[in-house]
Amino acid sequence: MGERSTFQYCTWCFAEIPLDAKVCPDCGTNLDDYARHTPYPDRLIHALHHPLSETRMGAIIALGKQADPHTIGALTDCALEHDGDVIEGLEILHSLSEMPAGHPLLKAGLERLAEQHPAHAVRSRAQNRLQTLFPGEQSPAQQGQEASAPKTSA
Repeated sequence: MGERSTFQYCTWCFAEIPLDAKVCPDCGTNLDDYARHTPYPDRLIHALHHPLSETRMGAIIALGKQADPHTIGALTDCALEHDGDVIEGLEILHSLSEMPAGHPLLKAGLERLAEQHPAHAVRSRAQNRLQTLFPGEQSPAQQGQEASAPKTSA
């Protein structure tokens, strides 16, 4: 059987602190006050910076289920901040797909991922979502590809 953890993470600074701590010795956050007075969506957005991928993944899934377009930027930033985690990047794209279709923040987030994410799987899935959700519109990356493509004569 696995060993039980002897610490928890501070919900604000993510420092390792004793399991029975009520206040973080590193940053001074009162853990109960933070949980009680910080709105759930704000705590989820903050959890996108957690050092454990499992915690980030839980926040990504929960934010997708809430489908609040104000979280698009934070989800996009998370995918780019943790760009070595392809599974996380793909789950972020799934969560972005739950957002209201046609929202300008959604288009901007998908364009950023299609252009900037180092993983081909994430870039191509983001490009696919752009084509599906915004048919007939070209992303800046597509416009750049057309501009640099060699012209053929008839």
